Amino acid sequence: MVKKIPVNISPIGVSSYPYLNKPDTCFDDDGIYHVEMLFTKKEVKLIQDIVEPLMDGGFYNPIKPELDEDDKPTGRYIVRFKMRAIMKINGERVSQKPILTDTTGNPVISNIGSGSKLRIAYQAVPFDAGNGGVTLRMKAVRVVELVKYIPGVQWGVDDEGFEEDKTSESVGDEFEITLDTNATVDEGKNF
Repeated sequence: MVKKIPVNISPIGVSSYPYLNKPDTCFDDDGIYHVEMLFTKKEVKLIQDIVEPLMDGGFYNPIKPELDEDDKPTGRYIVRFKMRAIMKINGERVSQKPILTDTTGNPVISNIGSGSKLRIAYQAVPFDAGNGGVTLRMKAVRVVELVKYIPGVQWGVDDEGFEEDKTSESVGDEFEITLDTNATVDEGKNF
């Protein structure tokens, strides 16, 4: 008999770089849905209490302290949840995606952006591959407060998203760059 892995619900956290509406295919051609969530120390303890007993000396822990630009802990924690877009079950490729709902249970079709407040339904799954550890398999997402993802400025478009400002003058002079193709770089010298 297969042991059923319980589904847990995270506290409300703040999303960072969510790929919830469509999978991220940067490092996996099949795609992975994922989100990093920011939690306070008190909030993350609920997840740590589930993850720690499963670690069993493993290296990969999905919970990491958030660091500032000086690599000092901020007091918040980053927790990574993920779901493969394609799974192999009995030799068959099966597609899946997280269930996205609002607080009343209605489907969310808007693109979920960073800063959204979410709760994640997940399974904590230990693994032995590599140096082992625990992964948090996302099952569903409850959107408590939506921040819609809106693509940024589209560079290369005629106006690059800026409007003409008739009150300012040009901030630079035209210049020309000439490269000396016969130049060499001496070792130990800055270039």
